[in-house]
Amino acid sequence: MYPMRVNYLARGFGSLFCLAFSAGVFASGFTESTDANSAKHFTFMYGKAGFHAVQADLSSDTVCASTHYSPRLTNVWKMISQTQPIAAVTGTFFAFENQKPVADVIVDGQRKATGYRGSVLAVDWFGKVSIENAAVKKPFDYLTYRYALRGGVRVIDKGKIAPNPRAQGFTDSAIWGSAARAAVGITKSGKILLVATRNPVTLSTLGKAMATQGAVDAVSLDGGGSTMLYFNGDIKIQPNRPLSTLFMIERRNPYDALFRTHLEQIADNQSRGAIQGVLQGTIKTQR
Repeated sequence: MYPMRVNYLARGFGSLFCLAFSAGVFASGFTESTDANSAKHFTFMYGKAGFHAVQADLSSDTVCASTHYSPRLTNVWKMISQTQPIAAVTGTFFAFENQKPVADVIVDGQRKATGYRGSVLAVDWFGKVSIENAAVKKPFDYLTYRYALRGGVRVIDKGKIAPNPRAQGFTDSAIWGSAARAAVGITKSGKILLVATRNPVTLSTLGKAMATQGAVDAVSLDGGGSTMLYFNGDIKIQPNRPLSTLFMIERRNPYDALFRTHLEQIADNQSRGAIQGVLQGTIKTQR
């Protein structure tokens, strides 16, 4: 199990450091396939729309969620071959003119693209996935996150299905219409859902469909011709064009060398801050 996510600022970097190292096709029902019990692919119907989905259990230290970024639009098979994930779904929106994402993309704690609208699909340094609401036209604080994709439309928020693209900074009226969709959701028990459909559906219908599969939080990502879902060597829904980002489930321990380096840097910064505070206090006392 991954340890409970800690608020860096509320509990301090020192306690965070200690905690980190103490951690060790469609039918009336559905069809499914699994990958070593950590993830399963299945199909389901909602109304007249058929959906492909992957449910992933990240409680094991052998799998984790991440984002993949390509500096230019890239064939999806090439992107997948670079990381060999268990599953992947389309990431955030991009601009055709420069082939760059139009919203924030964070990979291994490093910013790869910038854009200030939409919800944030985030993975913290302990591997926990969350969907965060972000203020329009304002930067989001990624201090505690290793991976993130911004620019999605929130379709489920704490169990409530009420997508409001305009309030999230989206002005293109086409986003309210029906389209092929890709999304990521989180269940009450913390499992992750990657969902996609070729059938044109509205954002509200997407949210309702995901709710039938247990999602209590969900965000719609890039769709239309970009809609893609991959599982265990097979692209279940093939995109009509190259992509720039993916949200993935990987066979990898989240507590890897980069995680340890990150925590060591936090501990070092905390120690430096504590020493500086002591020295400043001593100087004031001597005065």
